[in-house]
Amino acid sequence: MMRPLFDIAPLREDIARGALILTSNNRLASKIRQAWGMAQQQSGSGSWPQPGVYALESWLDEQWLRCCDLGFAAATAGTPVTAELELLLWEQVIEEDSDKPATLLPGGFARQARNSYAMVQRWQIPDQHLQREAPLLWRWIDRFRAKLADHQLITAADRAILVRNAFLQGTLSPVKRIHLCGFDSLPPLYLCLLQAAANELAEQQLDGRGQHVRQIALFDEQQELERAADWAVARLQSNPEGRIGIVIPELPRLRARVERLLRSRLQPRYNRPEQPQSAPPFNLSAGISLADTPLVASALLLLTLNRPRLPLDDFCRMLNSPFWGEQSEVLRAQAEIRLRERAQRQPRCSEFRYQLARAEQPEDNPLSKRLEHFETQRREMPRSARYSQWLKLFRGQLDSLGWPGERGLDSIEYQQLQHWQELLEHYLHLDQLGVAVELSEALRQLQQLASSAVFQPETADAPIQVLGLLEGAGLRFDHLWITGMDDRRWPQPIAPNPLLPVALQREFGTPRSNPEYELQLATAQLTGYLGAAPEVILSYSQFDGDQPLQPSELIAGTAPISLSELPESSTDTTEFITLEQVACEYGPPLDLQRESIGGGTGIFKHQAGCPFNAFAIHRLGARQPPEPSLGLAPWERGNLLHDCLERLWRQLQNQQQLLALGDDPLQQLIEQTVADALRSWLKERPDLFGPAFVGIEQQRLAELLSRWLALEKTRPPFRVEALEKPLQTEFAGLPLRMTIDRIDGLEGDKRVIIDYKTGSASANRWLGERPEEPQLPLYLLCSGEAVAALSFAQVNASAQQFLGYAEHNGMLPGLRAPGGKAGEPGSWDELLEQWQRVLSGLAEEFKSGYAPVRFHSQSARQYQAELEPLNRAAELVANDESDEVDP
Repeated sequence: MMRPLFDIAPLREDIARGALILTSNNRLASKIRQAWGMAQQQSGSGSWPQPGVYALESWLDEQWLRCCDLGFAAATAGTPVTAELELLLWEQVIEEDSDKPATLLPGGFARQARNSYAMVQRWQIPDQHLQREAPLLWRWIDRFRAKLADHQLITAADRAILVRNAFLQGTLSPVKRIHLCGFDSLPPLYLCLLQAAANELAEQQLDGRGQHVRQIALFDEQQELERAADWAVARLQSNPEGRIGIVIPELPRLRARVERLLRSRLQPRYNRPEQPQSAPPFNLSAGISLADTPLVASALLLLTLNRPRLPLDDFCRMLNSPFWGEQSEVLRAQAEIRLRERAQRQPRCSEFRYQLARAEQPEDNPLSKRLEHFETQRREMPRSARYSQWLKLFRGQLDSLGWPGERGLDSIEYQQLQHWQELLEHYLHLDQLGVAVELSEALRQLQQLASSAVFQPETADAPIQVLGLLEGAGLRFDHLWITGMDDRRWPQPIAPNPLLPVALQREFGTPRSNPEYELQLATAQLTGYLGAAPEVILSYSQFDGDQPLQPSELIAGTAPISLSELPESSTDTTEFITLEQVACEYGPPLDLQRESIGGGTGIFKHQAGCPFNAFAIHRLGARQPPEPSLGLAPWERGNLLHDCLERLWRQLQNQQQLLALGDDPLQQLIEQTVADALRSWLKERPDLFGPAFVGIEQQRLAELLSRWLALEKTRPPFRVEALEKPLQTEFAGLPLRMTIDRIDGLEGDKRVIIDYKTGSASANRWLGERPEEPQLPLYLLCSGEAVAALSFAQVNASAQQFLGYAEHNGMLPGLRAPGGKAGEPGSWDELLEQWQRVLSGLAEEFKSGYAPVRFHSQSARQYQAELEPLNRAAELVANDESDEVDP
């Protein structure tokens, strides 16, 4: 059996005589009671009275209730205000202050004002000092007190004052002796209270220095935490019944990292998908925000559906949450794909419901019905309501969504559910103000309340205790490691309250206002810890990023210890598996009788770049939905320009009519065409196409089109024969579906295929044995036309030009016949023969299932990085083939 974490011997006589033991926190009080119980068992007692051991705040609560029971007049004049209600009152006070600075936000200063007033009360700073030296804070305090009186509320400090008066006036009888444990200091208000409550006040005496106290310097914070975890596990293995402590001054910030490090050493498989959620095999004193727990976070996320729009990621998180509705994984995945395909950063909630309903068809899945019921409940509410009415709505909406889900909750999730129910009861306290608020404010207060609440799962006692600086005070260990012993934290730098003058704070000795006091406090804290275990290790980091750190002067003279002297754990988390080498250059050959493929000309592009990626995209269906962007995505801008050009040429039809138009009529045509195109896009993207955005796009597109048509005027005569021509055909045995942007007819019955490009373009990407952009060559080979030229039409702000090849020079501005550069076929006919041969070869590769992970160009890997978790290119050994890019 592990020994208790508190040495009961110094308190044994006091407890036996009925002395009151008050501690700085609930953890220490619990450990003292546990130690007393174990001592009674060891002495042979079968039962014993509960010792008078309480955390100070818990004891104050009990004394307050006694005052109420005894009819103490002052105690019946008001009810202690809850933390959430107090914060709301401060927000009202600051919001109503007409003289406050214009840039001051009530929500941001409410918490600071509340803390400032608590400090004023606990350190007993007189009102006249505040009136003279802190007029802004005093104005707020005066109004806050008036609000408390209006609602018959009192603060925690008011409660302490009333309890002190009850002792002084004899309503409460003082005890003979109060023994304080774990306090580094006490505010004057509480010290006066305890002096009135006891005939004798004693404090826990600090022990001497441990037998083995050593310091160690480590490179950075990460190495410091890793070595502390390794040391703790090694000590546990050598002494399973020992008490091991790790004190981390900034534990709330580092909690997740520390838990991960210790779990990986004590439970190597804890993060495997098949492992159930469980409490860690060690105790962490720092909890997490209730709003960050999976169950409560899902409830808060679902309630945001009351807003008109949400970020796309929030909708995707909802679809992947197991805590609501029926768990139809395929349906949810389809709905997510539909949402992502829309590429909107903040879709409407109505769009979410619509896409989910479309994914359900033709099935009758109730998820969309649940969402409709959720929305109906919201619409039935008035614009403003009391908090209790909003709470009824929130509960009803979560019920309609089936929260917290179909599956049974594990132990930790059940505890989260209990905390959530308690939080909702606290939320009802906001009704004490008797005000009506809008839905957004009701949601904000619920989120704020959940964020402020701390969740700490109940766990069994464990040998390893990970504690914050204050939580570890007064406890005893066999082995103790204290991190962060650098000169930034020991002593703490001063951090005066910003709403009170520094001189006033120093006059009354408030926390973090005086460097001399911080030095005394740090010295006392360290002295207590040095006597808390026979073995104490003090560690500090040498660097915080690029900033060098120094050890605290408080540990100067402590003997150093090297890394090699630290004990090592025998935990080996490495798993060695004999891997079987499997040849996988080929997948199953393509069977078009049993398998349908899509992708059009993209099959050839991807097969040329990386055969495996082509197999994954076109046969396995692996693809990355478009990423939402601010404004229009590049592909949307391209489609919009395509739309304008198509509309223009459907009216112009040929160069002759273009040349016949004067400048003003042509400009009017351009502007009208752009306006028509934007009007149709407005229906698709009303969230984006507001008046300002439409004006900017109108100007941008009109300028691009004007410059482009100026270039079209310089061409030899032509007529537009086809626009957005759909083509469903077959090439080398592969079914293809494509759309040709434009086909022009020239004199002599020649044809030109044109493809618009709004980004970068180069005809060089059509060449070689594995062309990077085979789209236009395929258009030519499959068109069935007598094509004499093939060209990109690059239309963007930086360039307007034709890029490609022609049968003869001069057929289009900038186009020439092939053969003028090294690596090009010698003529137009040879170029066509090369395309036929190369593209037919790529088709045969694809049909045969040829799919090695080989990148034949840098861009093939760069622009398909999303497939690397599937192709595992980073794990491959670089090959030696000269024509390939090493993955």
